[in-house]
Amino acid sequence: MNELTFIVTGIYGHPLPVQHGTPIRLSTPWKYGYKSIKGIVLMEFVDRQPPTFWNKLAPDEYDFLSNVNPYKPHPRWSQAFERILGTDEHVQTKLFNGYQDYVGKLYV
Repeated sequence: MNELTFIVTGIYGHPLPVQHGTPIRLSTPWKYGYKSIKGIVLMEFVDRQPPTFWNKLAPDEYDFLSNVNPYKPHPRWSQAFERILGTDEHVQTKLFNGYQDYVGKLYV
């Protein structure tokens, strides 16, 4: 539950197409793309943290709460800087994609 999280049902005035996660998708703008839910077709409520694709594949790199954190060391690359798409410009990575005031308390 977070005020920045929302359910997506369409894009540009049209129903959500397959490549964008049909039939519905959860948007969490402070997360890396690989941590964002792509398409919801079934919901299951559980009393424990579920395993995920990425944290089973590479648990040292992609833990359940992994996020945009330039201060957290990564075993293969730095998260401190990112390249602006379409350019060669590198900028300092903002903590939680710049949403720290809204979601920082979720990661304490």
